[in-house]
Amino acid sequence: MQIIDNKALLFVTRKADQIATLIPKSKILERNGDKARVVVNWGDDEAKILRNLRIKDVPHPILGRYKWPGMYTPFEHQRTTAAFLATHPRCLVLSEAGTGKTNAAAWAADYLMNKGQVKRVLVICPVSIMDTAWRADLFRTLMHRTVAIASGDRKKRAKLIEGDYEFVIINYDGVKVVQKELQAGGFDLVICDEASSLKNVQTDRWKSVAALLQPTTRLWLMTGTPASQSPFDAYGLAKLVNPSAVPNFPGRFKDTVMIKVSDYRWVPRPGAQEIVHQVLQPAIRFTKEECLDLTAISRILRQSRDPKEMLAAWRG
Repeated sequence: MQIIDNKALLFVTRKADQIATLIPKSKILERNGDKARVVVNWGDDEAKILRNLRIKDVPHPILGRYKWPGMYTPFEHQRTTAAFLATHPRCLVLSEAGTGKTNAAAWAADYLMNKGQVKRVLVICPVSIMDTAWRADLFRTLMHRTVAIASGDRKKRAKLIEGDYEFVIINYDGVKVVQKELQAGGFDLVICDEASSLKNVQTDRWKSVAALLQPTTRLWLMTGTPASQSPFDAYGLAKLVNPSAVPNFPGRFKDTVMIKVSDYRWVPRPGAQEIVHQVLQPAIRFTKEECLDLTAISRILRQSRDPKEMLAAWRG
């Protein structure tokens, strides 16, 4: 597939007649048996239709139309990740720590906001990275966007959520504290970082996040360790992103990927890794070894709060 002047896609396909019917800005150039050479306008809607027709390797327009603002030039794997996120309303980024997931998600969100497809973003993450990772990276990458951290007591959190900030950052346990305000906040994209916190569907954390999601809400889950302790960990993530891939009841999924060998011990079944891979789709993953253009040194800052202060904030 060839990109022409950053405006059109040129390729050969057996589905030329379908494309001509569904996409007004397309043209059949020549036919050769059951195949035809076609040119199609390179836009979001056109790319989506081509993907729905199962045309392979359709590049997302973000790769050619977006200006990639901020202090950094994106690495190639970040561009690929951003394109993947912009393509899939609900998906997972399973790349290793230090591969720049935060900036890739920020660029993808900004692109969708520029296109009018997203109006407001809620970032849910651990307290330790709310400021040092997310707010800092959003400032360096998207200086033109407004960002707030919804921390403190319930009243303070609610006031920030009800404000006109385009990005609101909150910790996992804080979601339940201001559940009603978040549900009414107009967030049409939810990004969950360190999403392994959502592996158990029976926890308040999982239930609070699930309650925020409407059928049209975009959801991006980000974690480098989706099933670090057992294959069963994948159930909570899949239930949010790809619910049709897993049973309605967690016990049935556990029986699919685990074997009970004693009253208190379960071990993975043969083939459990393949099942986890299937249910955690759509997903993208990069290892550090695959990111050959990464800088030699990567620094990650994490901030901790006084336990008493955290307990007071949680209680509201």
